Amino acid sequence: MKRVAVIGAGGMGRFHAETLIGLPGVELAAIADPFPHPDLDRLAVPVTTDVHACASEGWDGVVIASPDQTHAALTLTALDAGSRVLCEKPLSHDLAGARAVIAKEVELGERRVQVGFMREVDPAHAAFAEALPDLGELHYLRCTHRNTNAEARSPETVVVQSLIHDIHTVHWLGATVVDVDARTIPRPGGLMHVLLVLRLASGATATVEFSDETYAYEVEVEATAARGMITTSAPARPRLRIDGDHRTPIGDDWFGWFADAYRVQDRLWVESLHGDAMGPTAADGLRAQLVAEAALASIASGGPVDVASYDPPELYR
Repeated sequence: MKRVAVIGAGGMGRFHAETLIGLPGVELAAIADPFPHPDLDRLAVPVTTDVHACASEGWDGVVIASPDQTHAALTLTALDAGSRVLCEKPLSHDLAGARAVIAKEVELGERRVQVGFMREVDPAHAAFAEALPDLGELHYLRCTHRNTNAEARSPETVVVQSLIHDIHTVHWLGATVVDVDARTIPRPGGLMHVLLVLRLASGATATVEFSDETYAYEVEVEATAARGMITTSAPARPRLRIDGDHRTPIGDDWFGWFADAYRVQDRLWVESLHGDAMGPTAADGLRAQLVAEAALASIASGGPVDVASYDPPELYR
């Protein structure tokens, strides 16, 4: 029986905790968050406010679902204690943190970190990735991400916290980003609309479009290639006939789209505690961060910015 801990008791941390409790072969031994959460009592799991002590305990595995700026430091603490880590995206809020995690894994000589880019195990994305090579040379890739949010966020928060998922999707589908031309589009109420135009090493183009919305949550990927095109499918929804109208609900948060993918991700991570690490690596986290940094520089400068090249250590090849 593997013993694991979850650090961070916000919405994502609680979801991980509830998922882990229901999995075989693992015991959720602790939840850590600097703020009290009396509602966690129902999980019957020890809760502590000493986050650093929990990360240092030497559990078989640690899930890090704390605020972004703490991810790299807590990952390093857990690695030093001998734990394997499932770190929510982003791996770090900056390049230095991501590089430090990679350096630690290289020092250990073993992949111990999985980054929470769970779209790789989402059925719609997995089917898309499997079918894409049959379409021949890629011409254009479009990623659209509408996030239910009613509060103003900075471009940095949007890119590093939300768009990082879509940036990783571009890489995961086999593309290498050469440069980024990014724009923010002002909207009422301070909501953010961000458009990234990515030039790919193959000569193709990708666009990543993100918007904070108040009405719905949607994620879609579309590719146009030499022999045809393909689009990810949306989750199955009931079709309503009501008030003289025929419509299909979209859904208003990530849960309806990706809850099952998160559950699969967590199950596979638990299985990896018994052997080799699986899933997105720390190097994948750094590659996405490099594009995010270039996007933010492009927003600041108003023009395209080259993405720093990255040759990952042998450990990740």
